[in-house]
Amino acid sequence: MKKLLLFGIFLLTFKALSSQVPKGGRILSWHVGMSENGNYDSAMGYARRACMESVPLFVSWRSIEDSAGLFNRAFLDATLRVANFYYSFFGIPVELQLAPINTVRREIPADLEALPFDDPEMIRRFKILLDTLFDRIPDLTLTTLSIGNEIDGYLGTDMQAYLEYGTFLDSVIPHARKRYAALHGDEVLTGTTFMFSGLLNPATKNLCKLINSGRDFIAVTYYPLNPDFTMKAPSVVFSDFERLTAEYPDTARPIHLVECGYASSPVCNSSEALQAEFYKNIFAAWDRHAAQIRLISFFKLTDWSQAVVEELAGYYGLPNHQAFKEYLRSLGVRSYPGDGENKAAYETILCELAARNWCSVTCKTTGMENLQEPEGRFYPNPVNGTLHLSGRAPVAAWNLYDTEGRLRLSGKGRDIDLSAFSPGLYLLDIEYANGERMRGKIIKP
Repeated sequence: MKKLLLFGIFLLTFKALSSQVPKGGRILSWHVGMSENGNYDSAMGYARRACMESVPLFVSWRSIEDSAGLFNRAFLDATLRVANFYYSFFGIPVELQLAPINTVRREIPADLEALPFDDPEMIRRFKILLDTLFDRIPDLTLTTLSIGNEIDGYLGTDMQAYLEYGTFLDSVIPHARKRYAALHGDEVLTGTTFMFSGLLNPATKNLCKLINSGRDFIAVTYYPLNPDFTMKAPSVVFSDFERLTAEYPDTARPIHLVECGYASSPVCNSSEALQAEFYKNIFAAWDRHAAQIRLISFFKLTDWSQAVVEELAGYYGLPNHQAFKEYLRSLGVRSYPGDGENKAAYETILCELAARNWCSVTCKTTGMENLQEPEGRFYPNPVNGTLHLSGRAPVAAWNLYDTEGRLRLSGKGRDIDLSAFSPGLYLLDIEYANGERMRGKIIKP
């Protein structure tokens, strides 16, 4: 009888964990971006169709003020005034990210470069920046204001730098609250943004907590990456959410995943199927931690163009890192060329939203239940030595080509020795015993 009782409890527990939780007070946000057609209204339509309730707006300090008192009027008018009109017209609130730090750089006016963040002149000038900013967005309702993006990427493990930045935030946030309250009669939620690794890494997590102490929310970017910019398995979402919520259990200060994404490029050991699985897992994990995670912003709706990817790779100091560039390029759940096309992940997201009655949404379920990785994966990629092929069915044959289309190697086993190959990009075509095929790009550093 005890065994039957325990089995019944297990079934009830499993049902509770696997069923969808209603939306409640959770907020879904989208980093929109346009496809090649340049039609922002169309892109917004896809985001709104997928229950968008808030939209991020990123602005660096230097993009507004390059040097002392020299404000970029064209940027202020073309970006901020337009945002003020556009988002206010559609009633869409904004998560404003104003960045004096952006991951790897200080984005501050040139004449302030020698000053620490807690210097009185740095603080005085940022308050003037806030005045200039709010003058351009008087009608814009803010979901949140985050001052700094992925600041742990720049601050590293330097405790003094964290203390200085904490003093900076403590000094400028009251001014931001006052200016916003004067416009809207309400306070704005304020904080700063860290990377997931920074919040959990033993070397930095307590430094991050120094900064997060007293903030209104915990802002974090989340991309399950390996050090070589290949993607981790989509299943890591569950353990990652457990670790994050255990580190920040206070429901009075909710967690905001201000960027949440997964690349689909085979160069990153991924695919559209794995990207779709990631987002399915995001919703399931979010259900379990709905009391702590208030907002998730999907990054991103549409892939970047190759030109933007090259620019960003240069900004981050990785202009020749092919896996990094493919990671950036394929983060969208819609493709870039032409009008853009929905990837499998976009339809998966619609179905997850529909299952939770998030908003009035329909999804194409036909065939989605059979969506899966063709037969396996190849790893590691980039690869210096042996490339391994995994899969449920035996490998019938594989062919390796160079970028000129010339056959360089062929075989039938699960291991491919590339140690003698010259650095470059190669194309792999795998045929499995059940007739399915898998193709992808291989990087030899």
